[in-house]
Amino acid sequence: MENNTYNPNKLIDNYLRMEHGKARTDAMRYAVEQADLNNDLYYMLYFRMKLCDETEWYGNGLDNFTAFPELLAIMDKNTVHSQIPDSKFYDIMEDILWTYESLLSVCAEYYQVPFDDCVNFHIDFKKRWAAYGRSPREPYRMLCGFYIDAGYPDKAGEALSMLEASPMESYDCPGCIANTTLRYYLLTGKKEKAESLAAKIEDGTLKCGNNLGNSNSIPRMHKCYLNYYLLNGMYEKAAEKAYILEHYKSDVIDYKLWASFMCAYVYTNTGRGLRIYKKHWKDIENEKRPGYMYCSFKDAACFFTGLKKVNGKDTVKLKMDNTFPLYNDENIYNTDSLASYYYKKAEDVAKKFDQRNGTSKHMDELEISVKNMLAYSTE
Repeated sequence: MENNTYNPNKLIDNYLRMEHGKARTDAMRYAVEQADLNNDLYYMLYFRMKLCDETEWYGNGLDNFTAFPELLAIMDKNTVHSQIPDSKFYDIMEDILWTYESLLSVCAEYYQVPFDDCVNFHIDFKKRWAAYGRSPREPYRMLCGFYIDAGYPDKAGEALSMLEASPMESYDCPGCIANTTLRYYLLTGKKEKAESLAAKIEDGTLKCGNNLGNSNSIPRMHKCYLNYYLLNGMYEKAAEKAYILEHYKSDVIDYKLWASFMCAYVYTNTGRGLRIYKKHWKDIENEKRPGYMYCSFKDAACFFTGLKKVNGKDTVKLKMDNTFPLYNDENIYNTDSLASYYYKKAEDVAKKFDQRNGTSKHMDELEISVKNMLAYSTE
């Protein structure tokens, strides 16, 4: 595209018309290419930043490890930003720092990223955040979440303590900080503190942004508790959270936890859980994000383990198609085989995460989840 036809606003309008996912990310990559061809520094940064946000929520998060390091390299190379007005540069620098969090989230969700690289990204994020004149509260919050996911509760606690010791800033997100703290409280058995914090999230005292209606803090809180209840075999309470999240209006995959909903409903609304599986088994099968794959496969394995106890039968009728690895023409499936199939898939991902992290967190949770499902009394 020649310079006289290059129009970044039209490129933005073009990708905003696309559906989230592959169509939009392809259009965003085209926008990146055009900004590069025209040496438009501001939009070279801007389009990569938007691409990172899109792939974190709707695409393959590993794309962040191409786009974001390119963004950092461009930014570091152009320390003299004469092409960008000071006010505009300040705004995009702020946005880039928040976008860095997309990369850090991917570190937790993809075992393909080496552990040392994850830690180094967190260190670099904290350095850049401080260089921008900010308190280290947000970097410590992200580090706390990473160590929770990786299976290092002590290190997570240290990061949380450093967060709490740092001065609050106007840009702090109370909802995000509250949910990270809530996860730590639940992990470490501080139930009363967790409940007190959850109440403040629920009533809007601690929210993301200024508009409670658009805040993600409440569904994230419900997700924290859903995972906690499932892990600890508290299926009635898990079902309450599943119902809330199932009916939460959002296209973000963070709240489309189909297998977790199934698992939560297995003893309280078995038919509902089975209907979810029939409708969404392909979504579970085709999940690409390893962190979500692990949770989906783990909870699907637990669902079929519980289904056999509820139904008292060895088989279940499911109308699948021949893309399903266990497909048969009779549409009759052995429940144990289904549970074993998903357990092995969860086990494969769990071992890769644990090997990457140097802990046994994922395998421990998988074994505990199945054990609790088997131990649950239906009487």
